[in-house]
Amino acid sequence: MDPAVAAVAASAATTLVTAMTTDAWGHTKQGFVRLLGIGRADEGARAGAELEEARATVLAAYERGDESALGAAHDDWAARLGAALETNADRSAESTGLLRELLTGRPGAEGEIRALDAALHRSAAGGVYNQVIHEGGVGTQGQGSSITINNNNHYGPGGSSARAPIGES
Repeated sequence: MDPAVAAVAASAATTLVTAMTTDAWGHTKQGFVRLLGIGRADEGARAGAELEEARATVLAAYERGDESALGAAHDDWAARLGAALETNADRSAESTGLLRELLTGRPGAEGEIRALDAALHRSAAGGVYNQVIHEGGVGTQGQGSSITINNNNHYGPGGSSARAPIGES
């Protein structure tokens, strides 16, 4: 999983699992149903039922003080949310919009969402991207210079990364 996707998925899972134990659950649940159902209404309906089941498990773990079960619920939802985000990379604007609503007020959330948006755009473009970094200060490249990093990764069978020769993408 792309590190930017994993970071936002972990933040979203924290929000989700925490909300399961509060009065904010109804609103939060609806947001996550929409996020998980992007592009597929049947997935959203199924996600709603799974979220309710997960909430029952989380509430029981919370009442018992079972940190291990709460951590497992968090990890499970982080993986599920990350997979949903990557699956719907072509609908990144919708995903990031929903995440902005869901993660409002979380420290660092906006930066994570911007990184997620870039990662989803790379994913939707097939993993080939150029990143331009503008440096305003004086550095080894000179004042006000910029550098371009070309990440020309292609993924073959089994998800292994293979470098494509320059000029072949």
